[in-house]
Amino acid sequence: SCSPPRRRQEPPRGRVALCFTDIQGSTRLWDVCPTAMASALVLHNKTLRQLIARHEGYEVKTVGDSFMVAFPSAKQALQWAVAVQVGLLAMDWPPELLKLSDAAREELEGQVIWNGLRVRVGIHLGNPIMDNDPITRRMDYFGKMVNTTARLSHLACGGQIVQ
Repeated sequence: SCSPPRRRQEPPRGRVALCFTDIQGSTRLWDVCPTAMASALVLHNKTLRQLIARHEGYEVKTVGDSFMVAFPSAKQALQWAVAVQVGLLAMDWPPELLKLSDAAREELEGQVIWNGLRVRVGIHLGNPIMDNDPITRRMDYFGKMVNTTARLSHLACGGQIVQ
C-alpha cells in the first residue's frame, strides 16, 4: 500500500533550537579523495535529511557540506544531533575514504568509535530574527543567536555535539 506524502515541515517560530553541522577536515578530504568524497557527501546529505524529517526539523539551508537546521525544541534538536552521529557511525562509507586518517574506522574494546565522515554539531536555543529569503522563498534566521550557534559548531570536534 502507498502511504500519503509527508507534510512539509513548517519553519519553527519564536523560541527556536538551531543546529549547525560541519564535516571535520572536509577540505583535505576533497583534495585527497574527491571521487570518494563526492559519494560520501551524497550519503551524508541523504542521512541528515532523512533524520531532519524524522525529528520534525526544518532545513534552513546548506553551505558547502554544512547544514543549518531549525527545531521547535532543544529536545528535538539534541535527539536529531545524536541520531546523526549514530547514523553516520553505522554508515557504509566508500573504502577509499576509510583509508584516510580523517575518516578511518577505529574501534576501542570491540566498539566502533570512528567510522567515515566526522561531523561536528553546534546547538543553541534562542529567539533569532526571522525573514523569508526572497530568492529561495524559505524561512531564514539571523542575528546574534545564529552567530552563537555557528561558533558553537566550530568548538566541537568531529563526532561531538556542543550546546
